[in-house]
Amino acid sequence: MPSYLVTGASRGIGLAFLDHISSNPDNVVIGLVRNVKDTEARISSWSRNNIHLVQGDLTNYESLKSAVDATSKVTNGSLDYLIASAGLVSGEFDEFSVL
Repeated sequence: MPSYLVTGASRGIGLAFLDHISSNPDNVVIGLVRNVKDTEARISSWSRNNIHLVQGDLTNYESLKSAVDATSKVTNGSLDYLIASAGLVSGEFDEFSVL
């Protein structure tokens, strides 16, 4: 069973990756999200038991360390694919917050 970690899996392209990859029941899919409860509610109608949601925030090193530990438990320490679809806008692009 291949294992996948999808960052930014709560919406947009990341959510689409989560949906598509988890449609194959042989895949183990971990979604890295900031808010697990909201994402659980969003995907509850999919009724798939091969999706694991892990809390993580790209701006918080400690939360990412915890996400690594949680992912390792799901995959028994071996991850096959990482799909980096989370967006991170640094402070130098503050004009986006005005939009």
